[in-house]
Amino acid sequence: MANKTISDLPEGMVSEILVRLPVKTLLICKSVCKPWLSMISNPHFVKSQLRRAIIASMNTPTLLTIENPPPTAEELAFKMKAIEMEKNFVTYTAPAYERLQERRRELVKQAVLDAKDQDLSSCPVQFDRLVVPRPFFPYGVVSCCNGIICLATGFGKTVCLWNPSIRKCKKLPHPQPYTSRKYPVKMGFGYDSISDAYKVFRVVSEKLYDKVPIVQVYSTTTDSWREFRDPILKNYDNFRRINILVNGVLYFDGVEELIAFDMHSEVFRIVPFPSFCHRKRSDLLEFQGSVAMVFQTESGFDLWTLDDVVTGKVSWTKRFGIAVDSETELCLAKYLGGGQFFGQKLLLDKNIMLYNVLYNYQKKETRFYKLPEEKIFAYLKYTETLVSLDGFEPVDDTPTGFEHVDETPTESVSEKKG
Repeated sequence: MANKTISDLPEGMVSEILVRLPVKTLLICKSVCKPWLSMISNPHFVKSQLRRAIIASMNTPTLLTIENPPPTAEELAFKMKAIEMEKNFVTYTAPAYERLQERRRELVKQAVLDAKDQDLSSCPVQFDRLVVPRPFFPYGVVSCCNGIICLATGFGKTVCLWNPSIRKCKKLPHPQPYTSRKYPVKMGFGYDSISDAYKVFRVVSEKLYDKVPIVQVYSTTTDSWREFRDPILKNYDNFRRINILVNGVLYFDGVEELIAFDMHSEVFRIVPFPSFCHRKRSDLLEFQGSVAMVFQTESGFDLWTLDDVVTGKVSWTKRFGIAVDSETELCLAKYLGGGQFFGQKLLLDKNIMLYNVLYNYQKKETRFYKLPEEKIFAYLKYTETLVSLDGFEPVDDTPTGFEHVDETPTESVSEKKG
């Protein structure tokens, strides 16, 4: 009997084998033969790969570090000129502030020394890095969903949807160029599973002192923006930039309460913070399929999750406490999965950052991760997918793509030392 190859297997079995491969390998497999190209490009296969990748990321998440591209000669010259100009200015630093900075340097130095004996081999997090293509350099990250990163300029007039896994992006049509009282403008991005559409919204004003702002919503279904006003947003002047998507609803911090935007119905609603909250101690988080935030209460610092809001009965549930020492606090930035949070160590009540950390809430274990770096563009919880949108085109000036970093805190310390 002649030896059989994978091509002799039933198509369904071949699909089940391919869907388990990394995206980078799947892109290579598309060039093997026309049947594989057709199979991997099929929307059903793309959605199957997405589901598997999301499930896998719950236990083995990826923390993606996006770095700025290397500076051009003009940018370096400008920076050097700015440094020279600063030397001509006489600055005064208050003694109290200088003492804080000195203590910050001492704490960071001690953390660096303690990190030398750390071992991240048991940590389920995979560390990847990516250099942002230069055309995206002046943009900021709005959010990330299903492998697609939404990037926008400060006023949100230019928006791009980018899947770095497949090195393709789409520049959205420009919205009506209204003004804004705030910079950057409030924007959000997410997926509407009912309509199978990715949507971007932007909160702007027709006039400088409008009481009710204009909401502009882009949908990939229509490839256009629509506008409306919602009285719920009346007099809202400050929105935190962080958004999280939970069960088809995009949540963001309206300072005094949460604001929820249903991605399908495109309706806003207000969700109150708990009455027992003395102070918020984290950004808005997604934790195990729920909206979450760290609150300071009489009992200390605790992470609470938002329960059923569909019926209108809003309630919050305490999930775990976070230890605070006499000098520092842990600020959780995002839940990665596998019990791991990414966050920062801060000077207590001073909002002065010390360094980045990984926090295992099950073991109550905090590990030094990285010192702040100017070249870091963003940190994202990222899942590689094949998701592509109509109008996607190859990204010009694409660097080498994803690079897996076998990274330990010790290595990032030595980089900083060097």
